[in-house]
Amino acid sequence: MSDPVLVVGAGPSGLAAALALARNGVPVRVVEKLPAFHTASRGSGIHSRTMEIFHLLGIVEDVRRIAIPLFPMQSYKLPGGTEVDKTWRMFEPGVATPDRPIVSGEKMAISQYLLEGIFRDHLSKYGIQVELATELVSIEQDHEGVTATLKKYNDTGEGIEKARAAYVIGADGAKGVSRKLIGATFEGQTRDLDGQVWADVKIEGLPSDHWHTWAEPAHFTIAMRPTHHEGSFHVGIVGVNFDPAELTDPEKFVKFIHERTGRHDLKITNFTSMSYWKPKMRMANKFSCGRVFIAGDVAHVHAPTGGQGLNTSVQDSLNLAWKIALAYKGVAQPDLLSSYDAERIPVVAVMLSTTTNLYGKGTRREEAEKLVAEPDKKDQSTWLRWRNSALSQLDINYRWSPIIFDARGNSGCSDAELKTKAYEGYPDEDVHAGDRAPGAPGLVDASGTKTSLHDIFKPHLHTILIFSSDATDVEHKVDDVVKVISQLLSQDTYQIAILARSGRIPKVRHGVAAYHDEEEYAFKAYGVADGKLTVAVVRPDMYVGAYVYDTEGLVAYFTRIFLTRG
Repeated sequence: MSDPVLVVGAGPSGLAAALALARNGVPVRVVEKLPAFHTASRGSGIHSRTMEIFHLLGIVEDVRRIAIPLFPMQSYKLPGGTEVDKTWRMFEPGVATPDRPIVSGEKMAISQYLLEGIFRDHLSKYGIQVELATELVSIEQDHEGVTATLKKYNDTGEGIEKARAAYVIGADGAKGVSRKLIGATFEGQTRDLDGQVWADVKIEGLPSDHWHTWAEPAHFTIAMRPTHHEGSFHVGIVGVNFDPAELTDPEKFVKFIHERTGRHDLKITNFTSMSYWKPKMRMANKFSCGRVFIAGDVAHVHAPTGGQGLNTSVQDSLNLAWKIALAYKGVAQPDLLSSYDAERIPVVAVMLSTTTNLYGKGTRREEAEKLVAEPDKKDQSTWLRWRNSALSQLDINYRWSPIIFDARGNSGCSDAELKTKAYEGYPDEDVHAGDRAPGAPGLVDASGTKTSLHDIFKPHLHTILIFSSDATDVEHKVDDVVKVISQLLSQDTYQIAILARSGRIPKVRHGVAAYHDEEEYAFKAYGVADGKLTVAVVRPDMYVGAYVYDTEGLVAYFTRIFLTRG
């Protein structure tokens, strides 16, 4: 193919998809309806799984360089507004482990416009620039691609372009047109009695070491979160059974805060952004139609509880990008692209239910009063205090997926049963096909150089992990696996890493990486039994696609993904 993949929308979802495609060597065009890049904080919380994705895409160090800590919450008693009521963490701190090196204790905040700038900087290395003031109007599909009608705005007026694309990814936000263009409905609810107003401002007289809150339970919360510059805050008036729509006027906004908090000493100035919205909990009934796909907010919108929106959107993009890349290169099975809907829709449905329930816990009066009565109950979730390990998104899985293969099966569970745990996962079980690929440090090659699994994984390659054992026939079986893979797949679609237990260096083979697992972290994380050759195939999105013991299992998996050569 020569036509690019057209990405509509330059938010985190669209930019993540574009970068993942660029890393796969696929030409990309990104268009954005807005005439200029926004400078609003918007979604800022970055969860553990998203940081792993940023590591995979090569942007994690830039994110860490700019991001700030997710500061502790601090509430104040009313009336008065100056006496501290309590201090707590929004998310329960986690402990890093070899298989989960990034946990909630490292949770960071980065204003959305800064994150988008990082993505754009990395895209520019591939010659990709976002085309502003360019709006998708309509699409027409055929067997070879998509014709997209784009309306382009400039100083002299408007122009229409008929653009050809191999595929289209609609990432144009909750109000975007791409959802309607594929004929999808947007099912769910809008909390019409509630509303939120948020602004980026400067505040004098307030320290930048906490996320400050004043609240009247089940009526309103005023929240002030420090951002990236001293004295800068993202400030929200969050209404429950109260709609603060009229407070989008800066003067009224400040007056409401002064009157309700009693903090007339706070000088609030320099409004650089202002937004108003109602909580919506909705998702599309389908995420694709032919060669057109939707991702991010255009496919699903969430209550703010749990901070899942941006993080889920980035996962959409990574799940989709590697599949489009293989289809673009003409090596994918015809059904591969349909697995995007099959995998992501169940995850989003369960996640949406979870965050909607969290929103209810934080906004119902009885729940709010319970928190006042039991402020130290550690496992209680409420507004701005979320106690659910699934929020890290490390346990999201696709065990029911039609494109994964596990030689052990799934304990007789039906697909419907597996989908109920798509979001919360199986944190206490051995890894299965469909699970996030665990990390493991301490992998040492023949030269003595150390690395980790998450450093080995690549967004454009399947990684075949061959766990070698001490059995007498193991080398022969390893050779068989390497041979079958080379016969099935093109060399530019995979990499092989042979792992041996501590103290044993695998035999060197041409084009194959070999490591000894110094602390046996990888063997433990992947549940490898003694004396048994085990192969785990990690997809380009860092999910385990296959868990097998022989070449027949490998063939069963790869023939679901690739137009194989064998």
